[in-house]
Amino acid sequence: MSATQQAAAPQTGMRRIPIPLESYQHPSVPLASQRLLNAYVEQAPDDARSQTPLTSSHGLATFRAVGAGPIRAMNDSMPGVIYLVSGTHAYRLHFLLTGLTIQDLGDVGTPDTGVIPPADTMITIAAGPNTAVFCVPPRAYTCGHGDADPLNQIGGDFPGAATVCYHDGYFVYTAYENSSKWFIGRLNDPTAFDALDFVFADAFPNVIRRIVPLRSNLWVAGAGGIEVWYDAGNADFPYRRLSGGALQSSVQSPRSLAVADNSLFWVNLACIVFRSNNYQPLRVSTHAIERIIFDAGGATQIVSSFAYSVGGHIFYCMNFPAFSLVYDCATQKWHDRSAADGTGRWRVDCVAEVGGTTLMGDSLSSAVFTPQMSVGTEDGVAISQSITLPPLYAGTRRAFCARVEIELESGSAALVGGTVLLEWSDDGGWTFTGGPRVMQSGATTGNRRQRVYTTRLGSFRERVFRISVAGHTTVYAVDADITAGAS
Repeated sequence: MSATQQAAAPQTGMRRIPIPLESYQHPSVPLASQRLLNAYVEQAPDDARSQTPLTSSHGLATFRAVGAGPIRAMNDSMPGVIYLVSGTHAYRLHFLLTGLTIQDLGDVGTPDTGVIPPADTMITIAAGPNTAVFCVPPRAYTCGHGDADPLNQIGGDFPGAATVCYHDGYFVYTAYENSSKWFIGRLNDPTAFDALDFVFADAFPNVIRRIVPLRSNLWVAGAGGIEVWYDAGNADFPYRRLSGGALQSSVQSPRSLAVADNSLFWVNLACIVFRSNNYQPLRVSTHAIERIIFDAGGATQIVSSFAYSVGGHIFYCMNFPAFSLVYDCATQKWHDRSAADGTGRWRVDCVAEVGGTTLMGDSLSSAVFTPQMSVGTEDGVAISQSITLPPLYAGTRRAFCARVEIELESGSAALVGGTVLLEWSDDGGWTFTGGPRVMQSGATTGNRRQRVYTTRLGSFRERVFRISVAGHTTVYAVDADITAGAS
């Protein structure tokens, strides 16, 4: 057959549609509109059924209800003890061999926004070997770890603070005013202060947002950049700036800072997400992620950020008022997270770990959750998942789609109702007016691995498919029977 005849001949048969590896929704949607909502990619062995399966995000089960809620901050530095703030009260969760005790330590109020902009205020908790400190700007409260140890507000010559952390026997505070000043309490005593135990982060003009301990150092993060300090043991002031430890990468919001995978994550003034690589910033965001942050109003709109590990994945999560973005350190890919119904932001605001169990604080109630890998519900509500595939182009021809098959692992009853929904867009992903086609996987009958299909999906010059399920599933492959017709 001549080349002309081959080019004109219909192209038929089932072909594999590429599975998206991450969310990448470009402002020009027809260019790239793939999205993973409440689902993420895993790297499988070369001989696996699929090398890039898409698995459901984990579910949430209630561990305990603490206080009146919501859960505003958590700390797990002291083994066997979790400190948290629920509503306006501080709590101590003590995990003993005889069981769990939950103690209401008292009212700590809410942060004062008179000096610090509301977007920069946050409650922080630090714990040392003998004492814990709750910083509710500008106030700070302290208590011992014993069940009988009460909570007391730090008074006297305490100048007020914006954040607190613990490092090498010192409780480290950032000044409450917008400046480059930070200070420490006396060794092993968060309530006593020397008038000379303060310093300025002045490698460049700066306003400190927050100080984070990492890799035996203190990372002093500010609007002008990040400085790395270490405990030199000097008599006057123990800390010195590390030689070469000045990163001229701004931190726009203290709420964007989190430690994950032995690195510090943050968002700069240009809406770029970085992680530390030794003592250098490494960009981990894509242009699409940066545009989403920019369109949302920048990093000052971040409600909370945190890092946690589950199922061998280490995640860095940023919560905005209307959506959540998650970076997977294992695959270096981004995906979207939402409320269980598929709308809004994810409900988790802070995390802690005790005895190998991850605990997650709820932003909507007093609940403390534990992640559940094989459960497709959040607090009993089925999790809606959506997979928007990369666009298909027919070129100068009109293509005809006779059949679409989806191969997935549904679990015995984890996929709610066994329902798989297929929709499509023929305008590049702007509107999904095709379908919906409802397919049944048979999950409720005990079948696990299923290949569901639908037929007669019409013609197109460009098409974007979207798959939606509720519950827990793993998608292995999507195949389509597409015939290229005349131009």
